[in-house]
Amino acid sequence: MHNIDKKVFISTGELSGETHACHLVESLQKTGSFQISAMGSERLAALGVRIARDYRDISVTGLTEVISHAGHIKRAFDAVKAHIRTERPDLVVLVDFPGFNMRIARFARSLDIPVIYFIPPQVWAWKRNRMEKIRKYVNGIICILPFEEDLYAAAGVPATYVGHPFAATVRPTLDRAVFLSNIGAPPDKPILTIMPGSRKNEIARHMPPLVKIVAIMRRSLPDLTVLLPLAESMDDRVIKPYLQGLPGVIPVKKSSHNALAYCDAAIVASGSATLEAALLKAPTAIIYRISWFSYAIARLIVHVDFIGLPNIIAGKEIFPEFIQGLDTETIASKALSMIDKGRWDVAGELGSIVDKLKRQDSYRLAADTIINFLEK
Repeated sequence: MHNIDKKVFISTGELSGETHACHLVESLQKTGSFQISAMGSERLAALGVRIARDYRDISVTGLTEVISHAGHIKRAFDAVKAHIRTERPDLVVLVDFPGFNMRIARFARSLDIPVIYFIPPQVWAWKRNRMEKIRKYVNGIICILPFEEDLYAAAGVPATYVGHPFAATVRPTLDRAVFLSNIGAPPDKPILTIMPGSRKNEIARHMPPLVKIVAIMRRSLPDLTVLLPLAESMDDRVIKPYLQGLPGVIPVKKSSHNALAYCDAAIVASGSATLEAALLKAPTAIIYRISWFSYAIARLIVHVDFIGLPNIIAGKEIFPEFIQGLDTETIASKALSMIDKGRWDVAGELGSIVDKLKRQDSYRLAADTIINFLEK
């Protein structure tokens, strides 16, 4: 235990970021004495973190979606600013959510409060001019992708690579037979896992084509079992209307890792879940759709060959990507082919991704980096 007593504010803006923040808080609490406040939800609150603002009404993607939530975002920003101004934390830790968090970084530094960014903006993908702002407003980076440390260091931003937390934490929690029995799924039928995303706007854009894809697949596989992992924070009323057009689907909560580990194929919205699928060796098709206006803007500023993290890390397309158009016949055909080929077809290549991400306690290393910074 370090002899350290500091006030830390953590800014998260979505479920995946808060999940990382929860693990980070647990590691900090094991190694020092901290007064921690955050923008988060009941998950961080359960760890004794004081919640300054809930993020759930600002957790959206896409330019037009952000514009439509501008009022909520401004109120959240004002609330966080007021909290930081009043509490004067010794350190602000930002977790992902760059559009919002970079503004928080600028504000914190205007008060001479240092800033550490855990899971930093993907400057290698888009908005490369953001690197200059990071150099100006962020004191240090804690990165989780293997190529980011050198990228930030070359730009003059102190960076520490701690490995990707998923490499050590993503694993099934139940035996296959027990899991399938618990959710009432037959043990000897093909399984498709679909994951439309955790945000309301992602569900609204992805569930309609997913319903059609499942219907097409069932022409060839009438006994197909479909699993739908849902985020713990998901209100069932959000997903219920889509399930009326998707008979036989099995919603599962707190079991996404099992649903990916034991499926024959998966269709997953681009995001951190695609990396979970890779680590669990699930043959996966990646989908993503935003508004056409947001997509047109993204095409102008995004500079990557792939959008899926497994493909970016591998440097090639291991998981096929279907962006924007989402041709349901093509995606259904690809998923059926994955089921036919079996999980072994991509297992070797997915194993190489695990090797690149390092199996270690990334959260403890991140906590150590934060404590070392504070002690200095």
